[in-house]
Amino acid sequence: MSADGFHGGDKLQQYLDRLLARVSSAQAVRIGFLEGATYPDGTPVPMVAAVQEFGGSMNIPERTQDLHFKMSKSGEVGNRFVKADKSGFVQTVTIPAHTVTVPARPFFRTMLDTKAPDWGKKIGKVLKASDYDAGTTLGRMGELIKGELQGSIRDLTSPPLAASTVREKGFDKPLIDTGVMLNSVDYEVKT
Repeated sequence: MSADGFHGGDKLQQYLDRLLARVSSAQAVRIGFLEGATYPDGTPVPMVAAVQEFGGSMNIPERTQDLHFKMSKSGEVGNRFVKADKSGFVQTVTIPAHTVTVPARPFFRTMLDTKAPDWGKKIGKVLKASDYDAGTTLGRMGELIKGELQGSIRDLTSPPLAASTVREKGFDKPLIDTGVMLNSVDYEVKT
């Protein structure tokens, strides 16, 4: 017995018990498009992300939209759309309900295939650096994987957008239009 009344095995057990308490302080981390993430019109971001990931069809409801045209000095209205601030003529039209078919753009699965094999080593390093605090470790890994998923969204280029979509958006970048889906990637540590 040592001077403080503990045997070596007792000290080891106390250390392991403290370590177990820190490692057990959190149970899981959820990463992706969490509940409650919506577009301004109320469309759930997880639904749109799933359609983008696996492909599919989306029913678009009827809506009205203002079309902006440039008007010449002579009063003639051109046949090309322009931005509202460059417009001299506005026409409100009703766009009928229609179905849009989206090809699969596997940004999530691609990220998992390329990044997940390194997560075991990374979590080991983060655990050690955080003195084996599970909540801190899962939070740091959540932030890391969130960034990797956002990077996968930014990096995806294939399949390319339809020419009509490029014209409408003004640029040729699949998965990014308003930035809502990209900015909705999040994580949550469960305790």
